[in-house]
Amino acid sequence: MKKYFVILAMMLIGVTTAFAEEGDKWVGLNFNGGFHKDYTNFGLGLKGQYEVRERLRLEAAANYFFKKDDLSMWDANLNVHYLIPLGESANVYPVVGPSLMTWKGNGFFEYKTKFGVNLGAGIEYRLDDHLKVNCDVKYQYIKDIDRPVVSLGASYLF
Repeated sequence: MKKYFVILAMMLIGVTTAFAEEGDKWVGLNFNGGFHKDYTNFGLGLKGQYEVRERLRLEAAANYFFKKDDLSMWDANLNVHYLIPLGESANVYPVVGPSLMTWKGNGFFEYKTKFGVNLGAGIEYRLDDHLKVNCDVKYQYIKDIDRPVVSLGASYLF
């Protein structure tokens, strides 16, 4: 288990320090819904975004899904977004990146940690120069627990 945390920490440090000088930096919150054939659970998350180039953005996010039916979980994601403008205030973007998920439960869902991949799309709308809202829909391909996740969020430019 410790090796997963070390790997994740190294990935987050690498992403945040590799491009520390230029580009917009955003922090935000997400409300998430995870939908699996055997369960549905909801959670909250934190995210940090860094715009590497004019239309290329990196995102690091961590989400905790509330315990339901003896199943609790969290995930950490490192996603890449390519922003496609829809006018002055809106963008659509693909969501692609690795995911690390840990879940604990009874029966089939015993304590496990696994790596996977996120694939999806999102849309965002800038409310002003420092605030935007977004909706992401992605599929988390993780062995034994593949599922779609819908996120609604807000981010602040700092």
